[in-house]
Amino acid sequence: MEHQMSYLQKHPDVTKSRLNTFMSNGQFKKANIHASLYESRVNGSPHVQMEVWAADGQERPTFEHAVKQEFQPIEVGHSFGLSWSTHWVRATLQIPSDFAGKEVRLIFDPSCEAMVWSAEGQALQGITGGNGQDRRVNFVVTKKAKASETKRVLYLEVACNGMFGLGDYLIGPPDENRSFTLNTADLVVKQVDAWALYHDLDILKQMIEGLPKDSPRWWQALSTANAIINAYDAKDSTTLTTGLEISRKFFGAKSGDATHQVFAIGNCHIDTA
Repeated sequence: MEHQMSYLQKHPDVTKSRLNTFMSNGQFKKANIHASLYESRVNGSPHVQMEVWAADGQERPTFEHAVKQEFQPIEVGHSFGLSWSTHWVRATLQIPSDFAGKEVRLIFDPSCEAMVWSAEGQALQGITGGNGQDRRVNFVVTKKAKASETKRVLYLEVACNGMFGLGDYLIGPPDENRSFTLNTADLVVKQVDAWALYHDLDILKQMIEGLPKDSPRWWQALSTANAIINAYDAKDSTTLTTGLEISRKFFGAKSGDATHQVFAIGNCHIDTA
């Protein structure tokens, strides 16, 4: 790690930018850490078949009412709208046999809010599409898939609004003519090591953004992130193990017994409550 310091100290901002690019789900996602986050992914027929029914105007129909309506086939790219309207999606899922023994998730991103319902009418989980730190588009279909899975049916109640309405997050009025695109509807199996490395990099990134630039730990965090990126190859899954070994060496470092102990306490607030 020490031999990297000379050039890192010359151009630390370039290295920080490199880390941001490596973690970005943008134009380089096929070559950075995002290329490894899922070991398997399927979409479209026969694995994910979708139909939709749209409620009139700004009506908020119940589950019992919605499921009795006539649904029409849709695919990824479908547009939900306009503002404040509600659309019920019926998703028929067929998990592939080669997903057997693994946790399977549905990634459903309608670019707006949604609620996942079971076929029996139980509200299971909220969806927050789009971008940002509060993005949540993963739903666990099964913790352990069987070798031969029967078809599963889920209903997704899509609400054409963002987390904070339809304004500009300042004082502007809501956009009454906004529509939202269904970006993703995939069944996936997560690559566990890739996600572990992603979260390690996220912590390193936060340390780089928050620690004093003149502290040794700041430089060590920057050097560690750079070393992980150097070791990574999107076409070689063994480099994930190499990256984790590098990060664990950094996070496993211990200082004196007299230093502070830090405890993390989780917290959340539910706005709708």
